[in-house]
Amino acid sequence: MSRRRRWLGIFFLATLAILVLLTALPIIETDKWWVRLWDYPRLQIATLICLALIGVVAIGPRKGRAFLIALGAGLAALGWQLWQVASYVPGWPVELRSTKSCEPGRQLSLLNANVLLTNKDHGSLLRLVRRTDPDLVLLLEPGPEWEAAVRPLFAAYPHRLGLALPNTYGMMLLSKLPIEGGQVRNLMQPHVPSIKAVVRLRSGEMVDFYGLHPEPPVPGDDSGERDAELVKVGREVRQSGRATIVMGDMNDVAWSHTSRLFRRLSGMKDPRVGRGPYPTFPASLPLLAWPLDHIFVTPHFRLTSIDRLPDIGSDHRPMLFGLCLVRGPGAQVQGKGVPADIREDARDQVEEGNEERAEENRG
Repeated sequence: MSRRRRWLGIFFLATLAILVLLTALPIIETDKWWVRLWDYPRLQIATLICLALIGVVAIGPRKGRAFLIALGAGLAALGWQLWQVASYVPGWPVELRSTKSCEPGRQLSLLNANVLLTNKDHGSLLRLVRRTDPDLVLLLEPGPEWEAAVRPLFAAYPHRLGLALPNTYGMMLLSKLPIEGGQVRNLMQPHVPSIKAVVRLRSGEMVDFYGLHPEPPVPGDDSGERDAELVKVGREVRQSGRATIVMGDMNDVAWSHTSRLFRRLSGMKDPRVGRGPYPTFPASLPLLAWPLDHIFVTPHFRLTSIDRLPDIGSDHRPMLFGLCLVRGPGAQVQGKGVPADIREDARDQVEEGNEERAEENRG
């Protein structure tokens, strides 16, 4: 074996070893940011594992214990990554059924748009809203400049709730439909608001709506508060038993442990299961993007449409969802019982979030 070939073989083996380690890290039950970060790029890591395995087989020595260990570990890591995202591949059984017919009064369309605080392309959003004409628009990251820029929409959206903030955590809900009850809440952090509202459909029926945008796991800020916020909302949804929509930039991917815990705790459905991941961030790098912008609904609803929309100058792509209320909003369709292991896991997540908040307050 030539020296160059040997070094290439070592490179592919080392790369494969790193990718196997990054695959194993998220299995650890911790909210440390440098662990939770690797929940996001599972599809990208799976692709790199494939390339590394090809390199090991094509260039490295195809015999010996080291080769067999590397091959086995690489295949196991690849299988694990693919299994984590498998339910978001088209063809997997859908979690939320669709419908082509819906009573007009029970239809609802929703636009989720993280506009990016520093984005100056206000016109792209205004044109998008006018073209898609949704019933509800949830704007994430609007600051005072964005609040002024979207005022031309207020005539069409007379019902509004939220705060424009200069810290990337502003949130505004614009609605054509009456908001019968609503509040801006700070579930975990004083500078990170969320929205809870009761929206009256054209049929006169009431549905609950939550708008969320918790902090992501980044250096110096672990995922505990984000996870606790999702758990708290999940508990509320399960306890109410009402028709509910949870939407926003969760700063978490659909296949993470926290997202799955949220769905099992709340009894909500993810319309992307069986239809595709619909990655939204970063908008400028579609091959490196992952799904951060979500909608979850209780089984009271069916899906009528789901679309990832064109770039509006933000780092996120907007998402447009169409829903149909097919059961009475007060019908108990989630079930009251939650398995003990899910309750315990949820309790642990809230405790970790409270501890993280306490540490920040002390700091």
